[in-house]
Amino acid sequence: MKHLLLLALSSLFLCQCNSVTVKGSAPNPPVKHLAIVNNDDIHMSGTQPEMVKQVQAMGISVEVVDKAPAGDVYYLTYSANWYWDLAMYLKYFQANLHRGSSVVGSVEYQTSGLDMNKFGRTENKIRPLLRQLILGEKPVRKKK
Repeated sequence: MKHLLLLALSSLFLCQCNSVTVKGSAPNPPVKHLAIVNNDDIHMSGTQPEMVKQVQAMGISVEVVDKAPAGDVYYLTYSANWYWDLAMYLKYFQANLHRGSSVVGSVEYQTSGLDMNKFGRTENKIRPLLRQLILGEKPVRKKK
């Protein structure tokens, strides 16, 4: 019985993590203008304005569009889900950087229900993801 309890508790602690997946590398030529495709399925009203703010902070002009633009231009599609656990938190975020009909890169963030780092400002969660996707910056790890 002790071993079963120890195994169950160990499993809980192993589940306390978040996952970040990045595919692709910094776009070449660099992004100077980015169209962000509006996602009406996202019900947190601050998501799109926060993404616009984050991209503009990189020195990139931004335009919000209702559908993917035609031509050989950079545009971003995204999805996000929030959950409730004492407070709302970002459970899942995914963004794809496109140039024309090609996907240049993508980022995905997921967090587990037991990870206490799941709480915090959305901007602090998506900033490093967008900077890595668009600028190729590697996230800076905090020293403990």
